[in-house]
Amino acid sequence: MNGTSVDFGTQVHDPAWSPDGTRLAFIDGGGNLVVANADGSGRTEAAHNPGGQTWSHPTWQTTQADSADNLPPRNNIFFASTAGGATLWEVSTDAHDAQPKQLSLGGYPGQGNTPPSKTANDWPSGGGRYGGAVYEHENGSSSDVYIRDDYLRQQGGLAIKNASEPDYVLVGSSATHEGTPEVVFVRQVGAHKHVFVESIQTSTGGSAAAARDLTPHATTDCTEPAISPDGKTVAFSTSSGVVSVAADGTGNPAFVTHAPGFVAFRPAS
Repeated sequence: MNGTSVDFGTQVHDPAWSPDGTRLAFIDGGGNLVVANADGSGRTEAAHNPGGQTWSHPTWQTTQADSADNLPPRNNIFFASTAGGATLWEVSTDAHDAQPKQLSLGGYPGQGNTPPSKTANDWPSGGGRYGGAVYEHENGSSSDVYIRDDYLRQQGGLAIKNASEPDYVLVGSSATHEGTPEVVFVRQVGAHKHVFVESIQTSTGGSAAAARDLTPHATTDCTEPAISPDGKTVAFSTSSGVVSVAADGTGNPAFVTHAPGFVAFRPAS
């Protein structure tokens, strides 16, 4: 972190920072879901992997109570599992050796809207004050990104076609403004995987603006992207290390470190 290594006492896979930057959720060397303080202390096994399945990509859902709409606070961690044909699960952020429950995936109301599949799902990413999330859905030989809206009622649907490995943030959110949902994702272009960013609509799914290719001159696969909490910077992995680039597509990509790894932006605490 910022050039300093921290020992969490176990292998750290797919790290995800809490919205306040004080705690880290990750999958440990035994495949379990673990939460720890930023300095590696206070390590707690939130949920124990029973075996025979692989857990990955934890992400935080943390929202305040909303008295105007009579909504309770939410403090959960979503994650993906290979159990049941690739499914999404949740536990409380303060859980200790808890039994996860499968995440609901309701569709948008209205005639002709197809409910999202509860299987073939992976890579959940939560963000924003309304508790929304995006995730990857395998669709035959390709993948699409779906959105899961969990504000007034749980609903969701297709957001971006031909996309995988999403990360999600609400840009410009305030007490009176929802903000713009920005999703960074991976898409195959020619011989290599490129990193794109796109604004989406949370109320009905679908694109709100054309996707921007942040790596148009890529000569290697660019994968596992992450977008900063302010939506201004994107970082991603390559075989040669971690690279960052401006989310608006200006400037040139630059190496953050030549040590390969999985990127996770830490919010200011």
